Amino acid sequence: MRFMHNGHGRHAPRETTTSRFEPPDYICRDRGGEKHHCAASRLLLSQPAVSRALQRARMMFQDDLLVRSPQGFELTLRGRKILQELEGLLPRMENLVTPSLFDPMREKSHFRISGPDNVCTALLPRLCRQYGDGYQVQFEFLPWQAGILELVERGQLDLILHIDDGLLPVHFHSERLYREDWVCAVARNSHFGDRLSLKHYLAASHIVVATYGGVQTIPDKQLAGVGVKRSSSIRIPYFGVALQCLPGTELVLTLTTGMTSAVKRNRDLRLVKAPQELRPFYFLMAWHPRLNSDPPHLWLRQAVRSAAGSLISS
Repeated sequence: MRFMHNGHGRHAPRETTTSRFEPPDYICRDRGGEKHHCAASRLLLSQPAVSRALQRARMMFQDDLLVRSPQGFELTLRGRKILQELEGLLPRMENLVTPSLFDPMREKSHFRISGPDNVCTALLPRLCRQYGDGYQVQFEFLPWQAGILELVERGQLDLILHIDDGLLPVHFHSERLYREDWVCAVARNSHFGDRLSLKHYLAASHIVVATYGGVQTIPDKQLAGVGVKRSSSIRIPYFGVALQCLPGTELVLTLTTGMTSAVKRNRDLRLVKAPQELRPFYFLMAWHPRLNSDPPHLWLRQAVRSAAGSLISS
């Protein structure tokens, strides 16, 4: 028997090479005599590696952990306690490092979404019809407002539906959902024909939907690109309200094709084609990178993607 220093001013016995601990072929865990597979093969390690690991564990816990018995090797009382703790701890640790799937039928989650009312009118009813009943998830739709990007940055919004105008922060993640074209809504009894040329469009008086005060709208930006400007007598923050203002007037409302169903449902309104100078654009969904790989938010984006797909195919 040789001795080694144990760091406390005393000496502890150390087994000679001939009596060094060797990993057992089977380890009995005191479960009705059931014997488990070879520790080394179960861990996909060599026997020397398992031996070294067990030696380090014995030094760490200041306990033999495994002792010989007539039946082979069995755990000490300290070893049994450690094993019981690990059996509860290891699955929880695995959940932290292993990607998990989100089940919206069983797991609760609260999602906060925002977008201009034209994209919300087109997309959110489809989202709610698909996932609003029988699912544990909750959708909260917040008003579109100035400073919306700051709300995403601070974690107060999970997803925004935004136009693809290149103005999102560079570190945000985004994905195109669908393309929107422009169309005009007018009163059914107005004098307008089925198509508005740029000349007739500029001669008309317009209801302008401006979601941000003092910010140029997409049609106005596109018109400015060809050196012209439309005349507007009314500015409103919501397309839905603007539609209610058209009957009995000669006003023109320029809106996206995603809202055509709302116009067709109103017998006092009709659609006319917009000038070709108003070019299509894309709506996209955008989110903060902190949510990029989170399972519930992966599911949310797939749900929005699916709703947008049904909009395109309709």
